[in-house]
Amino acid sequence: ALLSTLPKTEEGGFQHVVKEQPNTGHLWDDTLFMTCLFLGTAGVVLKRKDLIDEASYQFLLHTRYLCEPASGLWYHGWHFAGRHHFAGALWARGNSWITLAIPELLEMLDLDEHDAVYRQLQNTLQIQVAALARCQSDNGLWPTLLNDPDSYLEASATAGFAAGIFKAIRLGYLNAHYLPMAERACQGIIDHISPQGELLQVSFGTAMGHDLDHYRHIPLTSMPYGQAMAMLCLVEALHRTL
Repeated sequence: ALLSTLPKTEEGGFQHVVKEQPNTGHLWDDTLFMTCLFLGTAGVVLKRKDLIDEASYQFLLHTRYLCEPASGLWYHGWHFAGRHHFAGALWARGNSWITLAIPELLEMLDLDEHDAVYRQLQNTLQIQVAALARCQSDNGLWPTLLNDPDSYLEASATAGFAAGIFKAIRLGYLNAHYLPMAERACQGIIDHISPQGELLQVSFGTAMGHDLDHYRHIPLTSMPYGQAMAMLCLVEALHRTL
């Protein structure tokens, strides 16, 4: 169904459809984690090379349009019709989907280190994580706009970054010198878990913004995806103790 019925952008990108609107011509960084990992998994389970190849292509296409070359951080979205990145937001949770998704895909596909897709995505991850190291706050969390330290600190993105970095180090996709960064992030997550077990300081669901204040004013609450990202973070941290 993804290949035959999901609306596509130019160049065959997966359009990020949400229940409220089709987002015609939009690429969002969310899509790689929410759709393309599922497609790759289906390809591996069903032994269908066409599904694996499509998942890999979507990662490469999204990287081309969403990864900001100067910093290595990712824009929230790209609009083919307008040829722009909307607000130009380097949104933290969107970036964290990438930090999580790349090691998930590389592990899933078990590619040789000389494979072109492996090399491109590993390099993309390394450059992104190096950029993240420069904008982490003292308490381990990252601001919701990565290049705006005055925007509020956001926990779900931090959990995603920590989980992805821990996993990438464990699987050999990242150098272990990034381990202290992930450990600070994990401690920041632990510090923001309530006595009832809820991860706090999580931004509400975030549609594409046309100005940066859109992201600054998203309310903070407790959300299921925040809980899930915190669990991923803590599970990966536990791997360090086994």
